[in-house]
Amino acid sequence: MTDESLSTQASRSYQSPLREAQSAMTRERILMAAKDYLEKNDIESLTLRRIAELSGVSPPTVYAHFPTMDDLIGAFFQWLKPRMGLNQPLPPLSELPTMPDRLFPRYDEFGSLLRNLMNKPSWDRQRLADRDQRHGGWIESIGAELPDLTPEQRRRGILVAAAFWTPTLWRWLMDTCGFTQEEARTVAGWAIRTLIDALKNDPSGLDGTTMPTTQPAEEI
Repeated sequence: MTDESLSTQASRSYQSPLREAQSAMTRERILMAAKDYLEKNDIESLTLRRIAELSGVSPPTVYAHFPTMDDLIGAFFQWLKPRMGLNQPLPPLSELPTMPDRLFPRYDEFGSLLRNLMNKPSWDRQRLADRDQRHGGWIESIGAELPDLTPEQRRRGILVAAAFWTPTLWRWLMDTCGFTQEEARTVAGWAIRTLIDALKNDPSGLDGTTMPTTQPAEEI
């Protein structure tokens, strides 16, 4: 190999990390533009051409990173999760009631964005696509501390408890119930703690059987 070939190869090897860094910066720029737009607008109104205008890059550049809107929304979903703390490992079972205290302030911070995203078909497709991996991690992590439960009891009980730290429950407590931020965190933590106690003491309600009805006092 000639000195010129070695020089060209070395030049390319040094340029590659630079190109990768530039590509990552462009990708971040596009996703940040999507965030700014989605804080004020409906997700269903966003297009790739519009995001190119907002991010200041050419449409072909956007298409190179995100060939379809589903690709962009899927990437945005994964980009947003760590910023809301949703990619962190779960704490031990005894600390699960602290999850609303940990996560709800993040939801408050991204409140306008979340409200514009939730219950939209394109966003729900990403949530459903991510569901098995997300829920499976919760069940595996918490289930190890509940060895006396059947697999079905663990699945049902853990997912019900997990519902109380999700953005969906946060929004219901804040918008539908009208709770303050502190109230929302308090009642959600209490609900998780109560469900954990039930899982430990009496998980029979998770078996899918019909609970016996209470007879009127005069018939007892």
